[in-house]
Amino acid sequence: MTNYAYDKNGKLVQDGAAVWEVIFVEGLEYKKLISRDGKPLDAKAQAKEEKKMQQTAEERRKQRRAGLLHRTVAMSSTEEPLTFFDNRLMGEEDIRGRKAWVIESTPKAGHVPADQHEKEILSWSRKLWIDRTENFILKTLATVIGDHLLPMLPGTTFSFEYEKITDDAWLAVRQLDEVRMQFVKFIKPRGRSDYHYSKFHKFDVQSTITMDK
Repeated sequence: MTNYAYDKNGKLVQDGAAVWEVIFVEGLEYKKLISRDGKPLDAKAQAKEEKKMQQTAEERRKQRRAGLLHRTVAMSSTEEPLTFFDNRLMGEEDIRGRKAWVIESTPKAGHVPADQHEKEILSWSRKLWIDRTENFILKTLATVIGDHLLPMLPGTTFSFEYEKITDDAWLAVRQLDEVRMQFVKFIKPRGRSDYHYSKFHKFDVQSTITMDK
């Protein structure tokens, strides 16, 4: 991942880089820091990262025992894009040599949100690039257009690019975040984070389920 920041003249400058190994800890994704600014971690930093991972594992085990461990998603059902958005086929584009349909989704005009959840999902517009041959998503772009996602401001974007890694796996290979934030009235930082994912490993997991009497 490479971080960028905007200087006082609005110029984008690099502000650090890091490499993580993405693994699973207690069944959930975890990023373990491997190097920073092109240099491997020293022994002290490695020990700190190992301790942090063990603490995360223990915390997740406690949450699971308490029934608190869960994951959330931005849109809770597959029906919401059809219910709350106008979805239009905008044409075709070429994405890394593959032909793709381009679909744009924008909130339906005049729809009044019923609750906070609807206010949040209607604060986004979305764009999808779908592979014509295999019907998998090649790219997504989500843009903040509303005022119900503070501290994120309108203009913030999150983009993901996907590639076919194996015959049965399409995985994200890049994530580009362009973030505009507001923490107090006059503090509105901007930044960019560029993530690249590679060196994927396929592994098998065997699980045994036991139940208490």
